[in-house]
Amino acid sequence: MGFKSHPLLFIAVKSKGNLKKIDINKKAYENIKNLNLISHEAYFKVHSDCFEEKISPEIHYLYYGINDEDNLKKTYVNNLFDVEFYRKNYSGDEDPILHYVSKGFFNKNFINQWDYNYITSLNEDLSKQFYKNQKFKIKEELKHNYYITDKKISIPYINSNIEFKTDKIRVGVFINDSFINLAPCPYIRIHEPFSRLSDSGKYNFFVYGMDSFALMDIDEILKVKQFDIVVVQRILPFLDVLVDKCLQHGIKMVYETDDDLLGVEESSPSFEYVDRVRRSMEKYIDNCDIVTVTTPALAAKFPNKKVCIIRNYYVDSVFQIKEGIKEEGPITLGYYGTLTHTKDLLLIKNPIITLKKLMKEDYGIEVRFEIIGGFNEGDEVDDSWFDVIDLPPNPMNFANFMGWLFKTINWDIGVVPLENSNFNKGKSELKYIELSVLGIPGVYSDMEVYNSVVYEQYNGLLAKTEKEWVNQIKKLILDMNLRKNIRNNAVKDVIENYSISSRIQKWDMIFNKLIN
Repeated sequence: MGFKSHPLLFIAVKSKGNLKKIDINKKAYENIKNLNLISHEAYFKVHSDCFEEKISPEIHYLYYGINDEDNLKKTYVNNLFDVEFYRKNYSGDEDPILHYVSKGFFNKNFINQWDYNYITSLNEDLSKQFYKNQKFKIKEELKHNYYITDKKISIPYINSNIEFKTDKIRVGVFINDSFINLAPCPYIRIHEPFSRLSDSGKYNFFVYGMDSFALMDIDEILKVKQFDIVVVQRILPFLDVLVDKCLQHGIKMVYETDDDLLGVEESSPSFEYVDRVRRSMEKYIDNCDIVTVTTPALAAKFPNKKVCIIRNYYVDSVFQIKEGIKEEGPITLGYYGTLTHTKDLLLIKNPIITLKKLMKEDYGIEVRFEIIGGFNEGDEVDDSWFDVIDLPPNPMNFANFMGWLFKTINWDIGVVPLENSNFNKGKSELKYIELSVLGIPGVYSDMEVYNSVVYEQYNGLLAKTEKEWVNQIKKLILDMNLRKNIRNNAVKDVIENYSISSRIQKWDMIFNKLIN
């Protein structure tokens, strides 16, 4: 076989005696070999000539394998070294392997999306270094970070076959929303109370959002008992797997919801998705240790479960209470909501049209009605009776949205119509809390969700029929003192009865009871 079976001789011949080239290629060969970057068995399957001529795969790669397509390289390169990731982020047109062993390592480039510079030497097996240092990083993180959202920590943690034990209660939290752009429900119900509870130092929270699910190896989660408690909010695409793992390892389960999702009507935009996972939702709820909900009405939807009511609250970290009410300018009514409320808004279409005509003809008052969101996506809606305030083009989490809303709207009166359906009977008074903080007196649908907290002409008004909607809104338009009093009383109520501290205490109590 001659020089081909002798790596250093092969390099010298190929470099035609050029000492600089010899030195560069020798170092590259040694680094690739020491890191164990190439599987010999897999490489031989792709390059049989390498095996037949007894050429070292590392040497063969330097001169021939380097020309393979990336998809082919993936079959024999250590799977911890993400060829596609590395090329995209660092090497460009250069070969990822050669770039890393000659430049990237020294520039502290990551070898994959989970890397935290776990490779500290070119003289030691890459896999051993990666897993050893990743394990050390996770352990160190657990010592000082009690609310973990970094996917480089949380996903290797849940997929690890090594249990990380701590002196804290380990809580795995799963939300059906992107953590980057948290909607109101997960922000209020999960993120805010858990992040504050983590300050107690009694817990390690691991938060997994939709942006994590696609990166997780679902079938490989929880090979060991990584959590003491799991909290699932609303809905999850892999509940079956999660339930089985929790039962296997004796992990306590909590189901958290602000809606009667299993009771969603067929006409709802959410029905199809909920129906697809209905069986797995029922399985999780049947096996969970406790259900947390927002209202007594929603609690009644779970008659055979232990239920704890944790009411919604004023998120004081997101926006401050607005001083006073609007006292100048044209009378403006307003509504905001997610893109699922067509039926609710149509309840007040005729009252708004009637009111506008009445106020102009009888009192010379022009009335505007502004809507943010609200109508179901794709619905063809007559927009002659309202004005649209467009949302910003970029997605916003709840905190950013409420900050934007605080600065954008200038309403005299807020309207909160709600269709009287079984599903809506499980809703909470969140809109009342938010309008109160925004300094906007409101007229609310006369349903339990609101008539249980709104007292007529004290902290709001209630309406059921079209005539009542017209009269109640008219009453507020014509009486500024009534608007002021309602605003002041509503703010007082929110401050006294809707603080986050009592909600945090309830979660603390739930977790401790589950463990102890």
